[in-house]
Amino acid sequence: MPVETEQYEELGFVKYSGKTLIDGVIDAGSAGSALVGLDEAVRFFNSQQSPDFSTFQYDVPVQTRTGSWEAVVVASAAIGGAFALGYAKKAGEKLAENDFKDLGLKDILKRSMSALQTLAKLIKHTRRSRNWDRVRIEPSLGTDTVLVANDNGDELSIPIEYFRWYQQLPPRLLVKMTSVIRADRVLTIGVVRAAGVEEVTIVEEEKSLFNQSQEDEYEEALLFPELHHGAEAKLEGRLIRGSEASNSVGLEYMGHVINCVPAHGNIRQYKAALFLHCKVEGKITRHAKNRFVADRRPTLMVEKVTPLEIDGQMGLFPG
Repeated sequence: MPVETEQYEELGFVKYSGKTLIDGVIDAGSAGSALVGLDEAVRFFNSQQSPDFSTFQYDVPVQTRTGSWEAVVVASAAIGGAFALGYAKKAGEKLAENDFKDLGLKDILKRSMSALQTLAKLIKHTRRSRNWDRVRIEPSLGTDTVLVANDNGDELSIPIEYFRWYQQLPPRLLVKMTSVIRADRVLTIGVVRAAGVEEVTIVEEEKSLFNQSQEDEYEEALLFPELHHGAEAKLEGRLIRGSEASNSVGLEYMGHVINCVPAHGNIRQYKAALFLHCKVEGKITRHAKNRFVADRRPTLMVEKVTPLEIDGQMGLFPG
């Protein structure tokens, strides 16, 4: 009697290819780094979709295959079986108690792989792995996306939801995966979509873009020294991002982004003003991080936001 095998659906993958990997053989250290990096990235984006993913134990299911060396994120197509019992059943039952009753784990994993691939595209496009507040960001008309322009003026469309997740990105999230890249070994991150497979490839010359450390932040002098601690300020600029996790929005002001925190309440009160040119009023603090050392970048404790143009865009925050 034949043994029943588990059926899987491929959602996305990371693949290393080159002349030395034709037979799918790779050193154990590289394979381990790649798999750990993939696991960490998928878990981060899972947790952005629901904090529940940070509170229970689960596994990220992958298959490896040769031809190159490839790790494929999969979801089970079976109702029973080892995968459903060992992963989907336990995690699914936990999620059913919370926010994802109508959204399958396959959908969550697929969105995480899509966010991972889009992040790689964003880093290649802007040539930076953080500090995207220093490039031009605009809302995209009629869609839930933003357009991110690089130094050449080329634009990349990013889902607003993904861009919000990227504001919470751990430092060097993709370094374990990109560290495996060599002169003769390129990394491809792919997502399986209805229209086909969408890929982005990272070569050795781009490897350093994914390893920009937090320490290279400009530290020389205070930014906007005239905005001293405790001063009342009225600033005009565009609200370009928001984070409910940190309860803050970013104000694009004179080529920089100033972090703005409501003096009272939640940032949802500013939903209608997101991506609009506004006048923002409040008190400056230079000690948001350390009460003994002045922050280089001021933070504005917001009392009032007044849009100075008509809202023609959809907001970042759901609901």
